[in-house]
Amino acid sequence: MAAAAGDLKRVTLELGGSDPLIVCDDADLDGAASAASVGRFFNCGQACLAVKRLYVFEAVADAFISRLTAKTERLKVGPGTLDGVTLGPMHTAREREQIEEQVADALASGATVLRGARRPTGDLYARGHFYEPTLLLEPDASSRVATEEVFGPVLPIWRVPDLKEAIRRANNSIYGLGSSIWTRDLDRASYAAERLEAGYTWINSVQKIYDELPFGGVKQSGFGKEHGIEALEYYMETKSVVVKRSS
Repeated sequence: MAAAAGDLKRVTLELGGSDPLIVCDDADLDGAASAASVGRFFNCGQACLAVKRLYVFEAVADAFISRLTAKTERLKVGPGTLDGVTLGPMHTAREREQIEEQVADALASGATVLRGARRPTGDLYARGHFYEPTLLLEPDASSRVATEEVFGPVLPIWRVPDLKEAIRRANNSIYGLGSSIWTRDLDRASYAAERLEAGYTWINSVQKIYDELPFGGVKQSGFGKEHGIEALEYYMETKSVVVKRSS
């Protein structure tokens, strides 16, 4: 940005995210659990556009968490060269250390570990920065996993009473890249899509990017768009021309 400022060059920035996923009490719980598992643990959680916070209605919280935990337990951690492995190592030792610091902070704030929260042990994991897929229940709203980008296989979960509270907490972030909601109610889906402060919202869908749709964030997740005609329009000049017929 500093280099571009001198000549007023236009800049597109796609930065970090802390994408919320909301599960309503009328949702397809199996589908939502699959989307949460894939959306959080794909690429070992190392993606800007990934599920990083989860808000589930109290009425279905236990049933949903049971499904998500079961899916998470089936993820196999190890080197990607081995058959059946679905979760490889993190990219660097420092990234893993940061995840561990965020998890420790969550536990200190009162979170309950549903699964993971540790490094796997054994010779198989000696060469690589491995970390188990982790589910944390109810860390404090001021904890680091709630307020920072969690760039690894850790998913915090909170129970919420209703959609209004879920959206309030989803928007209580400096980030605004992606968001998701699972519900069978079109009115609920529309209400959330209008109010979620994010550049992308998925309804009853995994986090898939479409080339024909503009992709970009709001707030501290960046500005400008990639994909879609909007990516080109941002770098084009619009010129107005007025023509009057001469007498």
